This record gives sequence, C-alpha cells and structure tokens, in this order.
Amino acid sequence: MKPILIFMLLAASVTPVLAQQTTAAKDIDTEPDFIFIQEINWWKALQNHDLAAFHALLLPDFLDVEKTIQTREQIMENLNTCTLVSFKIRNHQLRVLSPDAAVVTYSRSSETACGESHLTGDYNATTTWVRRDGKWLVQIHTETPAAKP
Repeated sequence: MKPILIFMLLAASVTPVLAQQTTAAKDIDTEPDFIFIQEINWWKALQNHDLAAFHALLLPDFLDVEKTIQTREQIMENLNTCTLVSFKIRNHQLRVLSPDAAVVTYSRSSETACGESHLTGDYNATTTWVRRDGKWLVQIHTETPAAKP
C-alpha cells in the first residue's frame, strides 16, 4: 500500500474517536474544572450562610456520610446551628463517570463555629455530582478526618 493511502485510512479511523472525546468534554459544560468550580461555590454558599443556595445544589435524595449518615433534610436542620467560618481546598482530583455523573475528591481544612465553640479540622472529602434536568447537583458527599502527619 502506498504511504498516503495508509495515512488516509488511519486518519479516517481516528477521526470518530476524536469527535467523541470533544463531545464528552462539551457534555461536562465545556469547562474542564466546571464540577470543581461548582464544589467551591457549594462551600462558599455554606460559608456565606446562604442556606437556600446550598440547599438548591442538593438532590432531594442527597446523602451526607460522615460519622453518621444524614439526608438532605437532616443536614439542613444541623446547618442552622453552625457557621462555616473558613475553608481551604487542596489537591483536588476529578473523575468523570459518565456524561451525567462526576466525582471530585480533595483535602479540606476548615473552621466551623457552633455557638461559642470553634472547631477546626482537616478532612478528605468526596462529592458525587449528577446532572438532572440540565443542572449539576450533589448526590452524595463524604468526609473523613485526614491522617495527622
């Protein structure tokens, strides 16, 4: 076979794969870190005590898994008694599971005020984001205390 024919056959076989990859990137709302940006906005809503905005990002069947497992309603009740004073997210990683599901993991340091008590801690967190009706919403969030160095 002539080299030009081999090149054309190779190009024709690779083109559909490249088109699929481009489509998949657009499905995540065209921004590579869109989900991570959503995650930061979710925490900022909590820090600003904008509970309506925080609640709006949770699916009705949302679960929070920490020392206990809480539903969306349970977590919202608990947020009325505490305020996120500060937070810092580091070392995030994103895994796109499908065009409508993604997981972001990261380490987080935070300070929370509950009445007179101030709690600080370092955590490893995972949030699963799901696209429903064109909106990215939180399905599950988990946190565990980070190991002390």
